[in-house]
Amino acid sequence: MKTFSVILLFLLTISISAQSNKIDNPSEYIPAENVGGKLELKRFLQQELFYPKKSLYKKVEGTVELAFIIDVETGNTSGLHLRNHISPDIDEEAIRLYSMLQFEKPKYRGGKATVYSVLKIKFSIKNYKRIVKSRGYTDSRFNVPEQDTSMVIHHESQLKVRPKIIFDKETNNISQFIRKNLKYPQNTLKLNLKGTVKLRFVVEPTGRITNIKLLNGLGGGATSETERLLKLLSWEPGEKDGVKVRCFKEFEVNYHLSSDDGKEYVPNSNF
Repeated sequence: MKTFSVILLFLLTISISAQSNKIDNPSEYIPAENVGGKLELKRFLQQELFYPKKSLYKKVEGTVELAFIIDVETGNTSGLHLRNHISPDIDEEAIRLYSMLQFEKPKYRGGKATVYSVLKIKFSIKNYKRIVKSRGYTDSRFNVPEQDTSMVIHHESQLKVRPKIIFDKETNNISQFIRKNLKYPQNTLKLNLKGTVKLRFVVEPTGRITNIKLLNGLGGGATSETERLLKLLSWEPGEKDGVKVRCFKEFEVNYHLSSDDGKEYVPNSNF
């Protein structure tokens, strides 16, 4: 882990130097817009943040501010630097979390082609102890056997072993899962809304999911219900060349009832 961190920081230093001549207004900073917005960022941090033991023991707290450039064409990031740092191990954890996140492409800003975006990550011991109680796992970031640490996100077509859902003994497929767990939104029925809600997300080497992004939504509560269903699922991660890797995945639910159908919901999914 120490070697990886040194390499990462070295690469970031090179990136900052390479990007310095492209910054139109380095004094301007805007909040970073991560995929899924503030609620997804909060869920992500509650799930993935691990307080470094040394700083936890010394009761070191604070907010790390990471500044970086988001490419307007691809959404990729570069030029990372710390606007506000706390301690070496907390800074390192903040950089790891940043490296896991996907970001939305920045909106046009009146001719300014490049501005810094800022991601703030708060490290609070009280909050951390609270969320740890709700977790069903320990610090398993680096305990996954044969895990890729490059942060590269693969597409399913690139993998020999694709991510798959872990069903319970009473469920055999995604249609049964949806039938068993779906709470058809009443407002979707009342408004006679029909369509498909589609989400994209990342299955991590740990099997947990991150970066939930809405690709196609539907009103009346259908989008929220689809997100709730997705978060109920457990996953086996994908593998490439014998190691567990990050992988994009999509999940969709088709809402096709109307208020006068008088039928139970029958799932229609291409998952």
